[in-house]
Amino acid sequence: MAMSAPFVDAPFRRLANGTSTFRPVLVAADRCKGCGLCIDVCGPGALALDTGQVNAMGHHPVKLENPEACTSCAKCARMCPDAALTIFARPREA
Repeated sequence: MAMSAPFVDAPFRRLANGTSTFRPVLVAADRCKGCGLCIDVCGPGALALDTGQVNAMGHHPVKLENPEACTSCAKCARMCPDAALTIFARPREA
């Protein structure tokens, strides 16, 4: 398994204007089989299937659709049978 694939989508992204946005869920799209269990358990509805992408296994992986809705509760990661999700805690306000 390639180690770089899960880390392509870093938790912090730099935007063109220099600001950064926090990404609380990191999806290892190469391991996701698109079963939807994580989507079902996500109360805020932050996750969705990425119908525009197909991974090497032929599945539509999950994507973080609404990062602002995510509470970093990690229910999705605990539900995932393939351990394809990594959850990051939100940074504390200064």
